[in-house]
Amino acid sequence: MSRGEREWRVEDDALVSRGASGHERRYAWDDMVSVRLRREPSRFRPWRYVFELQPKHKRKIAIDNAHFVSARTFEERSASYVGFVGASLARLQVAKPQMRALIGETPKRYFFLLLVALAAFCALAYALIAIPTPIDDLPYVPLAKLVIILLMLPILWLWVLGSLPRGVPLDAIPPRALPPEEGA
Repeated sequence: MSRGEREWRVEDDALVSRGASGHERRYAWDDMVSVRLRREPSRFRPWRYVFELQPKHKRKIAIDNAHFVSARTFEERSASYVGFVGASLARLQVAKPQMRALIGETPKRYFFLLLVALAAFCALAYALIAIPTPIDDLPYVPLAKLVIILLMLPILWLWVLGSLPRGVPLDAIPPRALPPEEGA
């Protein structure tokens, strides 16, 4: 549960956080190790996007476009979120020109999802071959099943390539990493 609204501010030298108590924390742009942008919808926040920063020797900072109002009620703040992320990325690019932002899943989670997808593909292929159907006695059914399995391979490969976590330059963030503009 939230202990009050937290304010985040982008300054030239640091990212500044101020809690409801008024205590400020400063995270220097030079101390940032990694950046990650991802879409992470949930039951009550289907429009949720997350901006993660990893400072050196500190806990990961996760900032999203959802503001907690009450139990199961959230306010979408995508307009201010997009501006905030843009300003943060601009400051990071000045402080660390070679830094790249990770878009989507972490490499570990991607590897796990890849294993699950491969297991599902193998199970589907096995089921297609092993489960008897009424048309199995027709002459070309085994060949048709093989063709279906072979046609599923490019779909799997396109998913593998499309969801591959990759770093992008901070000034070339793809539109899918941020909430869509109003009316788009």
